Parts: sequence; C-alpha cells; structure tokens
Amino acid sequence: MNLDHLPTPGLESGLQRIVLCVEDEADLRSDIVEELVSAGYRVVEAGNGREALRELEAVRPDLILCDVTMPEIGGYELMAMLRTDRPDLAEVPFVFLTALADRVEVLNGKNAGADDYLVKPVDFDDLLATIKSRLRLVDRVRRSLLVDLQRQQQQMIEQAVRDGEVTLAALAAALDRLAIGIFLIEESGEVRMTNEAGRHLIARAEGLSLTSTGLLARFAKSSQSLKAAITAVLRDIGTSQSVAVEREEGHPLVLQLSSINLPSSNVRHVVVLVIDPDRQADISADVLASLFGCTSAEARLAAALVAGKRLEEIGQEFGVKPTTVTFHLQNLFQKTHTHRQADLIALLIRATIPLSLSN
Repeated sequence: MNLDHLPTPGLESGLQRIVLCVEDEADLRSDIVEELVSAGYRVVEAGNGREALRELEAVRPDLILCDVTMPEIGGYELMAMLRTDRPDLAEVPFVFLTALADRVEVLNGKNAGADDYLVKPVDFDDLLATIKSRLRLVDRVRRSLLVDLQRQQQQMIEQAVRDGEVTLAALAAALDRLAIGIFLIEESGEVRMTNEAGRHLIARAEGLSLTSTGLLARFAKSSQSLKAAITAVLRDIGTSQSVAVEREEGHPLVLQLSSINLPSSNVRHVVVLVIDPDRQADISADVLASLFGCTSAEARLAAALVAGKRLEEIGQEFGVKPTTVTFHLQNLFQKTHTHRQADLIALLIRATIPLSLSN
C-alpha cells in the first residue's frame, strides 16, 4: 500500500497531532509555536527539560522538538531519560533544534538516538517538512504493525490447528484469559473446534447458538449479518469482517471473522473470535498505548470499551464531559484506522492475542 498520498495527520485529516516544543528562548519558542499551529498542529510548550517532563506526565506527544543547550535539564539529558524511563514514548520522534551547527555535534546528536537534527536559525519550511516526514514514517510503521498483527493471528490459528491438541489448547487458554470465544468452522458449517469461553457463550444462549447447520445468531437481523459475513470471508481467503450480534440483555457480542486456508485441507475454514463486552478482559492500557501510539487517556478509554462500558459510563468514571470522551474516541478511530466501535474493540483485543500467548 502506498501511504504517501495520505494527508498529513493534522487538522485536514480530523486528528490534530501534538508536538512538544522544548526551547528556552521564549521569543523563538513563540515563533515556532505560531508556525506549527498555522500548519495544523497542537503544540505543548516547555522552557527546559524539567518542564518537558512535567508536561509529559499529562500528554503524549506525536513528536518532540527539543533544543540541546538549556538550563536545569538539557536536550541530551532529556532524551536519555525518556529512552530509559519512558518506553511508551519509544516510537515518538525526537528532533533536536540547536545553534550547534558543527558536523561533529550533528553526528553526536544522531548517535545519541535523535531522529533528526535541525540547526538554528530556524528554516521553518525545513522544520515543517521534517516533522511531516517523521510523522509519516511513524504512520507507515504503525499501519504495518496492524497488518502484521492480523497476519500473526491467522498464522497462530493455522499453526495451532496443524500442531494439534497441545498448541491448540495453549491458544484456547490464551483466548480464555482474554474472555474471547473461538470457533473454527468449515465451509459446510460444521464447527471443528471451540474453547471454554465459546462454550460458555453458547451455554448461556445469549445471542448465539450451535445447531446442525453451524453457528447461528438468535435474532433475525444479526443472523443475516453473520451469514453474509461468513459468505464474504469464505469467498476471499485472507479477508476479515466484524459483526455485532444482538442479545436480549447486555451489550451486543462482537464477532471478528477471518478466513483461512489450511495446508492440510482442501476445505476452507472461517475463524470466528467472539468478544463478550460484559466479561472483563485483561487488557493493559499501557500495552494499548505502546501498540497504537495512544495518549494515556485514549488508552484508558480503549481498555474501558473492551471491558464493555458504555461511553456515558466511561465519562462518569473518568469525570469528563461526553464531548471529551467522543474526542478521544475519534482519535482512537484515526490511530487504529477503524470507523466503528465494534471494529475498534475487535482490533484492540486481537492485537493482544500474541502478547497473551507469549505469557
């Protein structure tokens, strides 16, 4: 996929990127802030490294623009502290801005771990181009991660089926810990395998049932959506779809369907992951922040959504207005490249499956 045609992640894409500007010269910092705001970025200001650390307790920037020589905590020291103490910021580009134009200084900065090194006096066109380029690179890596996560999920399930009971039991147990039901369905409709979480869902008869014709939804509208999704993924191997299945009580079940072609079989299969939002899943906000570049507030919202909480409940729990919850939700959609809450929840849980298996 060619990502270069995509808009810069600023105001025009609906997600305002955050730049932390750390500069002790107030006039220069003011000029930089003005240029960045005009370009569509939200800017958080700090006069030195100590102030930057305080700001970073409340906000997760998409990029850090930092002077080298500053009082109290300088640029090199700040970057070293973040690289050591804040692994959640590992993917955040760190760009030095300094009057030290000597080639050795530039090399020292890059060798110390800086992603880029801009020299004063500031060329604002160069500054904006550098920021844009760095953010595009982060986006490209993150999108590649999402593709890899889905591919890894498919490979794990395929390998588990090939390896038999031991590996399959490990996968089922990992999904049980995440409160995820798994069903492996042949194209004939026969269910070849399920786990404890899946059996629990069927036993409760809330939304799903198992019959001689396969996995069915209890209500007509959900049943049509489920059948259509199964048909679609069977038609195109390697594709996936999300379906929300209504039930009499509680939140709708979230189903993630993926088609796989097992090497040992000429029959196509569908893997259905069933997420019950009313069962607590052990999803770490820190893990979500690291995987998707979320702020701490966005990661807490994501974890709460996976736990089955409604937006109004989340707002009350966090003590924030509904508009603030909606703002963070829109940012999550942008960062995970999803458009619906069901797709977002399915992606968040799917992303944690490899981590759960490794534990």
